[in-house]
Amino acid sequence: MMADRAQTQPVTTAAPGDGRAPAAAEPQLGDLFRQLAQDSATLVRQEVALAKAELRENVKSVARDAAKIAVGAVVAAVGALVLVAFLVLLLGDAVGKYWAGALIVGVLMVAIGAFLAMGAMKRLKRDTITPEQTLQTLKEDKQWLQSEMKQARGRA
Repeated sequence: MMADRAQTQPVTTAAPGDGRAPAAAEPQLGDLFRQLAQDSATLVRQEVALAKAELRENVKSVARDAAKIAVGAVVAAVGALVLVAFLVLLLGDAVGKYWAGALIVGVLMVAIGAFLAMGAMKRLKRDTITPEQTLQTLKEDKQWLQSEMKQARGRA
């Protein structure tokens, strides 16, 4: 029984020039370049899709921040119009001069509106619409393609 397990089948390998086909044939240079072209085209399509998605996301963010700026400005203007009359009368009665009450209320409304608009503008400046991830992967793809071309030339 032990003798049966110990027996092995002889392995035949093709020697160069003996007429037998090798076990694993290497692809031809034309096939390599064809595969490289297909992979490159697929990669370019994927990069374009990534760039579109990234730009879409960045544009949405910019639009949202622009809307916040507009809303902040409208709220400040409405608040100024509604409260001006009330606060001017209140402060005018307190100080005895309505022009002083109007001045105090006007400065306060401008400060609030400026605070809201500046906060949104800081965020808008911080966000970019440049597709950073796509640019990085394009650099990596360029390096990959160059190395593939070198390998293909080395096989030729």
